[in-house]
Amino acid sequence: MQVSTPNSSFTNNIASSASSSAAGNSPAPSFQSLLDQLTNYVKETPGQRMFDSILAQLGITPQQLQNMSPADREKVEEKVRELMKKEVKEQQQQQQQQVQGQMQQPALQSNTSSSSRHDKRSTNFSI
Repeated sequence: MQVSTPNSSFTNNIASSASSSAAGNSPAPSFQSLLDQLTNYVKETPGQRMFDSILAQLGITPQQLQNMSPADREKVEEKVRELMKKEVKEQQQQQQQQVQGQMQQPALQSNTSSSSRHDKRSTNFSI
C-alpha cells in the first residue's frame, strides 16, 4: 500500500461514478455533487483519508460502518487501525530506503568525478 496513490472514498466515488456513467447505468453525477465530494475530501485530515481508504479496501462504506452494531463496528475499526499501522511502517521503510539511496549517490558521484580527473591527468602526462 502506498499513500502517494490513496484510494479514498472521494476517489472511489469518482471512479464508480465515471464507470457507471460510461456503462449507461446511471446519469453522470452533477457538478455540485462532485464539488461537494472534493470539498469534503480536502477537509479531511491525512489520517481520516487513510482510514477511509482502508475502509474502502475492506469493501465497507462509512455509512455501513455507522449502521453496524457497536461490537461489529469496534472489530472493523480495530482491523482498520492494524492496517493503518502496517501501512505507516511500510511508508517509513520506503522513506528510509530512499534516504539511504540518496546518501550513497553523492559518494558514488564524487568517486566517479575524481577518477575521471585522474584519467585526464594521466593522459596529460603520457602525451
